[in-house]
Amino acid sequence: MCNQRSTRRALCGLVFFLAAATVATASAGSFQVSPVNPTLSSLRPVSALTVRNTGADPTVIQLEAMVWSQPNGIDTFAPAPDILATPPIFTLPAGGTQVIRVGSRRPPDAHAERSYRLFLREIPPPPRPGFKGLRLALRISLPLFIQPNAAAVPRLEWQAAVSEKGHIRIRATNRGLAHARLSAFKLTTGINAEPLHMSGGTVYVLPGASHDWVVDTNVASGTHLRLTAEAETGVIQTDLVVAGR
Repeated sequence: MCNQRSTRRALCGLVFFLAAATVATASAGSFQVSPVNPTLSSLRPVSALTVRNTGADPTVIQLEAMVWSQPNGIDTFAPAPDILATPPIFTLPAGGTQVIRVGSRRPPDAHAERSYRLFLREIPPPPRPGFKGLRLALRISLPLFIQPNAAAVPRLEWQAAVSEKGHIRIRATNRGLAHARLSAFKLTTGINAEPLHMSGGTVYVLPGASHDWVVDTNVASGTHLRLTAEAETGVIQTDLVVAGR
């Protein structure tokens, strides 16, 4: 059994953790969820999602909402009593679907976005007699944001520095009031230079939080870098100068 704590920094057991962000459907083994980007607001207090069992056997799914924060750039989760996610547990027959609904027990904030994660976890059935092997607990994670009453946008500040091991550390700090979603991260030393680093994964930077990329390349302080990335607001392009340690 996993020990429950007010803050969960780790997942117990073997889990497939899918941070779905840019695709229409999130899939984990024998079940799928769509849409993958639910958002709540004063105009949309409830969001509906569809879970589909793509496997050949019935499956039991547990639904849980968690507060999402990023202290020191680390994704951290805590219980979210202000979020109502129903049904909390359900059984899907083979090929069946279930509509789940998510809403907030308290109104949106005036100016700042609130961040949560929805976790859908498959509860494996008891093993058949004589079964020997490894059983996997499949899990999907979806971001859930509650938009404030006033318009809110991310505002990123970028820094480049030499890390303790002499590598490049790029830091994005979100000074805005809404999350930033970044992908297609690329770092070069000039317009036509070969990339020093490329990453196709998706990264969220929540309001007031930071995220670091450490590039396994040695450069001197004072080196000029060009950074590009894709965000929900468009392509980001900025020039940086590497600071010393």
